[in-house]
Amino acid sequence: MFTNRENVIEQLKAYPLLQKRTNLLRYEQSHTAQVSQVEVIGALALTRPLEGGSSQAEHGSDKTMRITEIFRDEQEYLNYAAVMDIGEDLRVLEAHIAKLEFHVSQLKTDQSEVIRKYYFEEKTWPELQRELMVSRSTLIKWWDSGIDALVAMGTYWEPCVRGFDWISQHGLGLRKQGS
Repeated sequence: MFTNRENVIEQLKAYPLLQKRTNLLRYEQSHTAQVSQVEVIGALALTRPLEGGSSQAEHGSDKTMRITEIFRDEQEYLNYAAVMDIGEDLRVLEAHIAKLEFHVSQLKTDQSEVIRKYYFEEKTWPELQRELMVSRSTLIKWWDSGIDALVAMGTYWEPCVRGFDWISQHGLGLRKQGS
């Protein structure tokens, strides 16, 4: 997850934007724009005009109604797919946010508190100084050692993750003889 200091800082800075995007996707998921079937059927009825230039859907042919039914099914599928796409994007973002929060929670208390408040809660250095009652140099020391610890976590976990990928691709080598 973390490859170097710049990468760690970049991901931590992105946290508030990830949270905002997650909130937006949750809203979109619960308020997905959908066209009603009546609107679709009315628009696609392709009816012949009646006297006076108006048209009504009940004068459509059987072929037109079959096309309309097919389109209605497709419309339902597209509305469902839109919700599912939003759900997948949301799942990916929430997983990334959870990883960030987990890694920061594994730091020493002072490091975790400074990084969490600075990046996740978007507090300024002066606000942190007042809240934690420490000097700016102490905050920077905690922040710096926290960033180094996150890089070390990434350095540790990266080979492990690659190892899990290798195992999932090649198996554990525990097959029975003669199978």
